[in-house]
Amino acid sequence: MTATPRLSPQAAAAATAPVATPVVLVELDFASGPIRAWTGLGPLDWAGVTYEGMGTIGAVSDIEETAELRAVRITLTLSPVPQEVVDIALAEQSFRLRPARLWGALLDPEGAFVADPFPLWAGLMDTMQVVDGAEPRISLTCESRLVDLERAEVRRYTDADQQAEYPGDRFFEFVPALQEAEIRLPAS
Repeated sequence: MTATPRLSPQAAAAATAPVATPVVLVELDFASGPIRAWTGLGPLDWAGVTYEGMGTIGAVSDIEETAELRAVRITLTLSPVPQEVVDIALAEQSFRLRPARLWGALLDPEGAFVADPFPLWAGLMDTMQVVDGAEPRISLTCESRLVDLERAEVRRYTDADQQAEYPGDRFFEFVPALQEAEIRLPAS
């Protein structure tokens, strides 16, 4: 369940003003480095980092809010995109299950934040579809962290599995040798 974001009094007043520009900020934590984008044009600075404007080439699917405890999915799309961006997306290998965050904000007519952006959605990157053709498109599907509750965790009582969880632990190191060992009890 996603908590409903609360607007600050300044943001609530700006939302009812004749001119208020709602924007979405996106941060994707790729292994090769984070990508930060927003739904406007040009660079936008917030919290010490710069978000690059995507303008009309970026789209965010509807962000579903539920009262029940279940995983919610969103899709982020760029279309059309330059070939160099397609090449970067095709080269990115380890993005699955890495964090993705979205914030909502309101900008005044000069392009400054009315109040601090508020969290809209947080989850994990799941799948990326790259369509390379006349109009290249990249779609990234992200799932809320609740998807972990639906995913089966396969674990084994092996040294390799133990090392993955606790590097340097030697608890299961000698288990394979014990499987073939002959154990004799002393005669009484």
